[in-house]
Amino acid sequence: MRRGGILILLIGLILIVGAAGLFLFMQTSGGIGGIGGTGGSDAGPTVEPTVPPPVEVVVARAPLPANVVITDTGQLLRTESIPQRDYDSQRHIVSVAEVQGMMLLQPVGLGQPIFKDNLAEPGLAQRLSPAEGDRPRDKAYPFVVNNLTGVANQVQQGDFVDVIVTFAVPRTVSRVVPNCAACDPNVPPEQRVPPQSSFETQIMVSTKTLIQQAQVLQILRPPVTVEPTPQGGAAPADGGVQVDETGAVIGPGANANQAGGTITQGTWTLLLALNAQEVELMEFAQTSEARLVLVLRGVGDAAFEPTIGASMDLLLDDFGLPLPQPPPMYVISPDEQITPQPTRTPAPTRVP
Repeated sequence: MRRGGILILLIGLILIVGAAGLFLFMQTSGGIGGIGGTGGSDAGPTVEPTVPPPVEVVVARAPLPANVVITDTGQLLRTESIPQRDYDSQRHIVSVAEVQGMMLLQPVGLGQPIFKDNLAEPGLAQRLSPAEGDRPRDKAYPFVVNNLTGVANQVQQGDFVDVIVTFAVPRTVSRVVPNCAACDPNVPPEQRVPPQSSFETQIMVSTKTLIQQAQVLQILRPPVTVEPTPQGGAAPADGGVQVDETGAVIGPGANANQAGGTITQGTWTLLLALNAQEVELMEFAQTSEARLVLVLRGVGDAAFEPTIGASMDLLLDDFGLPLPQPPPMYVISPDEQITPQPTRTPAPTRVP
């Protein structure tokens, strides 16, 4: 009995070890079918590694030289797909809108990508429009305006304005002062004093639109420093308004800016696109201490409007301005009586 029990235990141990070996073999070989070589067809599908999708980047549609400002993105740029491994988020550009209005620092060939480090904000010289037709290329001219001469600060960058100039022209007028003693028959002719002439200077005013369709390239405004009103403090004693730390109006008058009921005080500078002839007209007018006023054109208004200007004689002759009474004294010289005077008609407006 003792030997029979030991034998049974050995047989059980052998069975346990065999079952464990069979279990491990099935795990490593894919099942029982793997023994016969047919288990491979029952295995699951092989998982391929995930391929990242391509990236659309901005490339040049045509060869682009250096220092060119990209304004027409549809004609100059397009997008192209590149592999994800070649994409550099620090250099590549994925949106055409990011290139709009930028300047290239280095030339770019056909189909080559536009890199961020090859773009820069264009300066004023690059933003000047090229010459069109017979008109020379415009230059940038600074013109200082205030709330009256600058259309109440309603001009925005890119708008078009006309320049109206009013000159104060001095004219010397000669008047004949009659001598009553010269008409006295009791005075001998040799003692009679002829009429004397007196001279006086009169200021004649003349207004003309000198420049039309001048584009505003840029507006330079001085910095505004506003002292905030102390917390809980009263309004300034000089009749001003209360403002917070950001400069916004608080308290009475807070809605004035929203309603458009205020006018900006001070002066600012407009950079106008003018050709050389127009710059000469502006310089002459300002040196002559004339009054220069800007008028704002509407969107799409590109018409050149011929004008005859305005002066007192033109208002009387062409516009029917009534002459106030009594009329000023006017002495007609003998030369004026026998010599016909030309009609006072202004010259036609010349397009600069």
